[in-house]
Amino acid sequence: MREVIIDFEGCLQGGIREIGIIETDDLEITNVQDITINDKKEITNIILEVFEEKPNYIVAHNAHIEKNLLKRYLPYPKFEKARGRYVHWGPWLDTLSAYRTLYPSIKDYTLEHLTSTFIDPGQLDELVGSLCQEEKRKPHFALYDAICTLMLVKRIAK
Repeated sequence: MREVIIDFEGCLQGGIREIGIIETDDLEITNVQDITINDKKEITNIILEVFEEKPNYIVAHNAHIEKNLLKRYLPYPKFEKARGRYVHWGPWLDTLSAYRTLYPSIKDYTLEHLTSTFIDPGQLDELVGSLCQEEKRKPHFALYDAICTLMLVKRIAK
């Protein structure tokens, strides 16, 4: 099963400034991209390349943000008449929704808090150390956040 874990740094008003992408096969990493956006035009090409092969799941924390940013740069028709089917981004696996459902008594569902609560810091440091540039080994950098999201998904997948 192919999954794409994605995290954008940016906003709808200002656009995407950084993209972290982890492609996995049964949640085992097959490809990693850490992209700093220099030209807004390159975002569409990056998205098209990553989603050339439709994944079984798109994974994100607080997925509606990534979904809205994807639609901004690469909108899709709601119905493809030629193929007679509805087209959409997804299916999505949202770690925010999953952890809210599994742990309803937690007060803070931010990615940073869930990571510090549920993920072994040594394992996180090892993975981040091997995949992230040194200056980007902390929250609110796209690849770092995508790694945290992957680790949270792997934890509940067990």
